Amino acid sequence: MPALAVLTIALQIACAIHVVRTGREYYWIMLILFVPLIGCAVYIATQVLPDLRTSRGVRRTGNRLIKAIDPERELRRLKDELALSDNIDNRLALAEECRQAGRLADAEELFQSCLSGPFAEDPHILLKLAEVRFERGSAEACRQTLDRLKSANPDFQSTDGHLLYARALEKLGDHDAALDEYAALSTSYPGEEARVRYGLLLASQGRADEAREQFEQTLLRARRAPGYYRRKEKYWIDLARERLGAPSP
Repeated sequence: MPALAVLTIALQIACAIHVVRTGREYYWIMLILFVPLIGCAVYIATQVLPDLRTSRGVRRTGNRLIKAIDPERELRRLKDELALSDNIDNRLALAEECRQAGRLADAEELFQSCLSGPFAEDPHILLKLAEVRFERGSAEACRQTLDRLKSANPDFQSTDGHLLYARALEKLGDHDAALDEYAALSTSYPGEEARVRYGLLLASQGRADEAREQFEQTLLRARRAPGYYRRKEKYWIDLARERLGAPSP
């Protein structure tokens, strides 16, 4: 059988399967079968490609490819956007892109510049600033920023901010205070990171039995959790298992 015929049949089968799986009208199958190349071409152009353009997964893949080819493309675009319109949204977008690109000094400067006027004590911007300062290796500046956030926004709640505060205290060597923060987070944080970090700090302070209890709690929760949770928390679950010397499931 000629190669073109084989490819045509394979394309017909693929299109027909797509019709069935996506619940489209069955007249498409008749068109695909009885007018092979034209039918497939029309189906792909009118039914498949529009779906691909709106697919979040396809967009993400496309964005990753573009970033791999031209890592600073988005950075340049956001700089141009800011030059055209210097507003808080554009500044924040550029700051976050700088952060993702590893330009932490630029990101810190941009986040800091956003803290003015009605946004002078904005908790979300302060939290971003604290994160960047921690990533730059300045735990003290991070802690001070989070203290400012709490003072100006006493009702603001963020488990990520709380975890960052505990990590900053640990980095600064204030282990008792860090343990208190981790203890509070171990039952409220939506994931295993806080619990495992708590166990690691307990272990470093010679409190092996308490550390073991935290690691065991992580493995217990992992056994009871759905698959997506185990996949999301895999790094911390594996770390807890390693610290316990437990075999892989």
